[in-house]
Amino acid sequence: MGAESDIELGSTPSSQNELRQRKKRKIDNDELPISSRPFAGRIGGNLEFTVSPKAPEYDTVTSKAPDAAANFTWQQSFDLQGFFDRDLWKEAAIEGVGVFAQSYIGGLYSMGLQPALTATSLGQITPAILGAISNGLLISLFIFAGGPVSGGHFNPTVTLSTFAARLASFPRTVLYVIFQCVGAVVAAWILRASLGMPAAAFRTVPGCFFDEQLVTPGQAYGMETMTTFVLIFIAFGVGLDPRQRESLGPALSTILVGLAIMLCTFASGIARPGYSGASMNPARCLGLMSVAEKFDYHYIHWTGVMTAAAMNGFLYWVVPPYK
Repeated sequence: MGAESDIELGSTPSSQNELRQRKKRKIDNDELPISSRPFAGRIGGNLEFTVSPKAPEYDTVTSKAPDAAANFTWQQSFDLQGFFDRDLWKEAAIEGVGVFAQSYIGGLYSMGLQPALTATSLGQITPAILGAISNGLLISLFIFAGGPVSGGHFNPTVTLSTFAARLASFPRTVLYVIFQCVGAVVAAWILRASLGMPAAAFRTVPGCFFDEQLVTPGQAYGMETMTTFVLIFIAFGVGLDPRQRESLGPALSTILVGLAIMLCTFASGIARPGYSGASMNPARCLGLMSVAEKFDYHYIHWTGVMTAAAMNGFLYWVVPPYK
């Protein structure tokens, strides 16, 4: 019977030995530790990938990275020792590379959609729909790609919001935002070189531009703040709330965050003439405005995000997920 099985499977002593070796390597690989540190602010993780206070390594891990725990104090958050954590710098570098790649691809379709703002009979609706779909796919895929390493922020909006909600430490926040901005600026200049366009061509990019003749800075600030707050509220509800672990899980949570981006991009993109949509990512606009050589009203992209992050942080403090 055994001989017949060997003949049916086309097995030989050498192939059997190779099969045994493959099984052994699989067992060995399964025993290797995964290089993914606990982090409370991981998008889609719903605080699942954190170290438990009951774990024997809790004090060791949180002394180096306080945001590895679901709860930590502001004093722990502002511990500057985190700036000397080499692993944190590596994670911040991944954030920079992710924003670099994201900004370049996003910049390509933004520049392609730019003429459609006025060229189609439907006005802003067509570019708003296409931009929303593209943004949703882009964000979801990048969160999937970078989530296990850095938490999949790839946006100062997310990083500042997790900091305000005490899910990310101060050193992580500073390093992430710096690397995100550097990545976006480098990507924008490579984009300009790739397209061979002058600076003026980048001054009306959707999501980073509004016509001051039709929209006042105060109105732009209001729309930026409220649109970003809606995005953060949804992202926290589906991707950072521990009560959603069993019902959603990391995969579905990430997709839902992408859908939130789609909704906010579309809604803000068709709101009124002269306003091409909320930024919701100040690093992206920093890069595009640097190649446009024009920073008029860029402060709105940052103040709107910081206001929304503070609002969500206050809400998170009033109604915390844990008792």
